[in-house]
Amino acid sequence: MILSDAYLWLSYSHVGTGKINRLLDRMPIERLWDSFDDEGKYALDEPTFGKLKRTRNADFIERAKNYLRLNGIEYVTRADPAYPELVDQREVDPPPVLYYKGDIGLVRTDCIAVVGTRQATPYGRYAVDRIVTELAKSFTIVSGMATGIDGFAHEAALKAGGKTIAVLGSGLFEPSPASHLKLFDTISKHGLVLSEYTPEAHATPYTFPERNRIISGLSRGVLVVEAKAKSGSLITVKCALEQGRDVFAVPGDIDSPRSLGTNSLLRQGAAAVADADDIFGFYGIKRKKIAQNAPVELDFNETAVLNIIEAGESTFDAIAMASGLNTPDLCAAVSSLVLKGLVRERAKNVYCSARQTSGAAKGDL
Repeated sequence: MILSDAYLWLSYSHVGTGKINRLLDRMPIERLWDSFDDEGKYALDEPTFGKLKRTRNADFIERAKNYLRLNGIEYVTRADPAYPELVDQREVDPPPVLYYKGDIGLVRTDCIAVVGTRQATPYGRYAVDRIVTELAKSFTIVSGMATGIDGFAHEAALKAGGKTIAVLGSGLFEPSPASHLKLFDTISKHGLVLSEYTPEAHATPYTFPERNRIISGLSRGVLVVEAKAKSGSLITVKCALEQGRDVFAVPGDIDSPRSLGTNSLLRQGAAAVADADDIFGFYGIKRKKIAQNAPVELDFNETAVLNIIEAGESTFDAIAMASGLNTPDLCAAVSSLVLKGLVRERAKNVYCSARQTSGAAKGDL
């Protein structure tokens, strides 16, 4: 039996990863396969033994491999050199198989996880755009492809020309949420989408928290942008601490329920992050500079907003009224203009053209 096939057997048995790893702590996988009928029935409870026995079949494994191949899904097992080293640690509880679409080589790059609430505020989106756009020049951005902060992080990384990894809480045939199917396809082509679950597996209330250990496991550190007092993002932080990863948090509005979790992390010792330089400095990395004379491309919304701001200093509400843009689209346009150095936030929610500021102020961007 090829070792990678044996791990595929364990994955398709649908026995929990924790139980599988406890079993492998007691006996090598080769021995488990070769002497399963003799030793397995004594070492395992009856339901687990039944699940493993059902898929311990060379013909079944070959059919599974052909099924994956025909559907364009690749996989890497713990027996393969391409399996990510950071995930293959006991603290991570490594799954026997990772199924994926995209560039598996990204798991061996320097990664930073960016996570947060699904009900993100405009401030949360602004913070993600501001920080991730710069981080993506030196790190691969890892997140869970959920709505809110996760999705914003993937989009910001791709928009900046960087790479991103989406770790799903479901199989690759059932990406969730359905509203992110286009994002799923984009990441599959320009980044990496992976899952520990077999392709047909549906997401459950348990799989989302379970996959968080993979998000943190792949990464040097985890950045939390907006999280409630009880948040799935804090599960990722717990995993990160158990795995010896670094934890960062963006300070939030003290009156916002969506900042209670992040502000609590800061009180507990997480490193505060206001921009990408805080993370670059933490790791001793020099920020990659943008060429001064590089042409700046603007989309329709950015152009409309810039014209309003260049006509005179404006508040966020005034820009919204003049442009007719909804809040998410306006936040995205303003954040992009700030990051491109065309607009400055003079005071909270008050914006002016960067041309109206001194040369010294421009140098702060």
